[in-house]
Amino acid sequence: MASISYGMVVNLDWHLTAEGETILQYFYNPQTNGRKLFGLLERPAVPSNIEEVCYKLFFVGKSGAGKSAAIARLAGTTFMATHVESYGIRKTNIFWPVKIWNKIILFELHCWESSDSSLKKCGHILPACKDKADAFVYVFSHSDASSFLDIPQLMNKLTKDEPDHPANIIIGTRYSATSSATSKMEVSLADTKQFETKWQIPVLKMNKLSPTDRNETHQMAPLLNIICEQLWIRDQEYILKQGLTS
Repeated sequence: MASISYGMVVNLDWHLTAEGETILQYFYNPQTNGRKLFGLLERPAVPSNIEEVCYKLFFVGKSGAGKSAAIARLAGTTFMATHVESYGIRKTNIFWPVKIWNKIILFELHCWESSDSSLKKCGHILPACKDKADAFVYVFSHSDASSFLDIPQLMNKLTKDEPDHPANIIIGTRYSATSSATSKMEVSLADTKQFETKWQIPVLKMNKLSPTDRNETHQMAPLLNIICEQLWIRDQEYILKQGLTS
């Protein structure tokens, strides 16, 4: 089976262009020089002619795999190492602009997560997180092989009977490209490439870099671009299937 190709829809390098950098100015926090975290009632003041789309993403994975840290990194915020599992449901809004063909699209990503203990104790949490989700984001740690091996079972459990056919996205946390650290990783690059080939699902790699400046934006841009592309492709395929069955 062929490997996954990226950039067929989204211009993956657009954020590096003058146009892209101009639009990204709306997302920076002038006090920190990094990205701004937008609250539930806030949004970037982008030009009114930019089309906006909204998606719900449910982050799942083994306890300690790094779900909260992954969302924090995608949002451009600092994740506290002393963080403990939260009770109930946590939602984070992430705004990210992409260039699709010749059009700028603003993606509003509603990221939902909950701890394992909350999912087990409260029966209403899992249905609420799954309800109308556009994508399930499965998070594993490169330092924990069991969290990676759990993913196929989780996919089968969560998406088997979903009528809306949400997209599946995989994020591997605690990744390091240095040779010394790579040799110590329990989940290797060969493992993730084999997974991609078998399941045709992108496996995104997230390192331990802290968001301290605008360089963080360019570090996370490839991951955000691919996530947005997968959501866009899923949307177009869903619309096409609905049209064929109507």
